[in-house]
Amino acid sequence: MLINETKNLRLISDYKNINKYRSSFNELAGEVFEIDFEPWYKAGFWNERYVCYSYAAGDVVVSNISVNKMDLIINGETKSAIQIGTVMTRSDYRKKGLSSALMNIVLNEYTSKCDFIYLFANESAYGFYPGFGFKELGETSFAFKPEFSGMKGPAIRRLDINNNKDYEILKRLSFKSAPVSKKFGVMNYSHLIMFYCLSYYADAIYYIDDIDAVVIYRIENGSLYLYDILCGNGADLEIIINALSEDMRKTAAQKIVFMFTPDRFGQNISGSREEKDYKLFVRSASGEFPDEFIVPRLSHA
Repeated sequence: MLINETKNLRLISDYKNINKYRSSFNELAGEVFEIDFEPWYKAGFWNERYVCYSYAAGDVVVSNISVNKMDLIINGETKSAIQIGTVMTRSDYRKKGLSSALMNIVLNEYTSKCDFIYLFANESAYGFYPGFGFKELGETSFAFKPEFSGMKGPAIRRLDINNNKDYEILKRLSFKSAPVSKKFGVMNYSHLIMFYCLSYYADAIYYIDDIDAVVIYRIENGSLYLYDILCGNGADLEIIINALSEDMRKTAAQKIVFMFTPDRFGQNISGSREEKDYKLFVRSASGEFPDEFIVPRLSHA
């Protein structure tokens, strides 16, 4: 195997608290994906559910596959899963079999411990994963055109995560939130929610005081993209949509696009298959995903 040509490599894992390795990992993630994990680590959300498996040359991380330990709800049943992410190799160490070797290590470690192993791949990697037993699954896009009654919904305000009180609201609800869907939902993924909120969606976080719920959404091109709902008692979509109605009217948004699988209510939700700039690959040990589903966007690794 080509990896043997590079004899100075060592396998390292779960090194988040070792500065030299974490720093090198961050440098590689920045080079390959333009991602910086350091703010996430310093905020205390890089926990035991996100584990790196890497090859290092001295103190330099040259190749990596990360494991996210996930708890899924599928048709009301809890399933254990591993989500693979941050698959990357330094340019000068590519085509030496490092990613394949790391993938085999991860599969050997976790296949017998979970019901599913899954990942999201960009176009350049579509041909890599089927060789390891992964099958492509198509996700469904769910959209809803609300009919507003004209009654004013509960008040909603934007959270400022630089404000300590607002930050604590977000943090509290990210940890105690119930899954939005029992058809296909995710539990215990506060570490990923906080990664996205700190990095990409800081301007898209809102709070409904009446029901103690955080709603993460953006309005673009006439649609409201609803990314997640964080609510300890479970989300009432009817109340959430009423709260969003004023913002939708102001911006002339015509529909809500769910970035998670909604439990059906009424007859107005439509589902369709749409091409995305990534594909979902799944390796199943036990069970199947539903016919219609979308993996919550803020749970992507």
